[in-house]
Amino acid sequence: MVDYIECYPEYFDFEKSVRFLLSILNFSFIPQKFLCGYERLILPIIELYFIISSIFAIMYIELNLMKFLLWVITIVGCCQLLTKTLCSITHPEEFNTIFLFIRQIHQVHQLDLINNFTRIHLKKTLTIIKIILKVLIPVWYTSSIGFLSYFIYIDSILLAIPGIPPKSKPSLLCNHIHQFLILVISMSIILITDYVLISIGCYFIAIMNIFCDMIRYFDNSNLSNVREYLIYMYKYHCDILVKFELFSEVYYYTFTAQIITSVTFILPIFFLMSSEDAVAYIPLSMVVFGQFGAICIFGELIFLKTEKFSTQLYLTKWYEFNTDDQKMLLMMMCMSQRPFGLKAGGMYDINFYMFIDVVKMSFSFGAILYTLT
Repeated sequence: MVDYIECYPEYFDFEKSVRFLLSILNFSFIPQKFLCGYERLILPIIELYFIISSIFAIMYIELNLMKFLLWVITIVGCCQLLTKTLCSITHPEEFNTIFLFIRQIHQVHQLDLINNFTRIHLKKTLTIIKIILKVLIPVWYTSSIGFLSYFIYIDSILLAIPGIPPKSKPSLLCNHIHQFLILVISMSIILITDYVLISIGCYFIAIMNIFCDMIRYFDNSNLSNVREYLIYMYKYHCDILVKFELFSEVYYYTFTAQIITSVTFILPIFFLMSSEDAVAYIPLSMVVFGQFGAICIFGELIFLKTEKFSTQLYLTKWYEFNTDDQKMLLMMMCMSQRPFGLKAGGMYDINFYMFIDVVKMSFSFGAILYTLT
């Protein structure tokens, strides 16, 4: 029977909650016989309806530059929502593999020091995830309520009921209720997808921290069985590379869509904040910068962690090992020469430099719009 460290039951509860959230996206609680296995398409179809609603809205409202920018943000947000949902529901086997990998990390090792590394970092990760969840829920729903309240105040619609123009008070009221329901559902879906992504990402950072501690301990002269420890490190490193590549494959389109839509959101944000109704856009700005900043910081952390692997391995007392151990260590160093991280479209690195460049571009774009108006 496999033994696990003390925090495993808490992780197991966390994994069950994440799987439950994924089952909501998949509508897997509906019997498969009822919809012949097509129940996972329910949510994408609903989100396609959201896009159609935003398209109809531009046909009904009188547009000015401000409303046009808000409409662009709305329809791009609907596209981001659809992309995130599709990425979350089309990779069930990959999620199972990742969760199994994290479970294996919780297994008790024969070296107590490795167990201590694992215990410290995984407990810290669970605490961080709980804090993130407590922040995400109020921020997302506060922003949606603020966004909705502003459009009720100006009597405008960005998500209209197809075929029912908001030209009279009853139809406008129906469209406001319709818009409210769409925003609440959309924010709930984004909250679920972002929470799953952030949680798995936090565990990958914790696993990399464990590996860094293992490298530092590898330099300890009191290590009795160097060869066995080195083999374990090599396997651990290979598992990290394989599983992170799987993680990147699952969220390939999510990362790409996130960057494209976030850039679209941020470009007009300074112009909107310079308007008379700037207070109404504060919640929207918080969410936009928070979402984009979070993924850029996550990408930066992943890159910094993996960049240190090769240097830390080189700084060990490799010259004291025998030839076979040195060869294995050299293989690990070669694999670590190229740090990995998040990429948008497989080309652009997602890191803090991207965040700064986009904010600078947004400031320039806002200045141009302000000058033209």
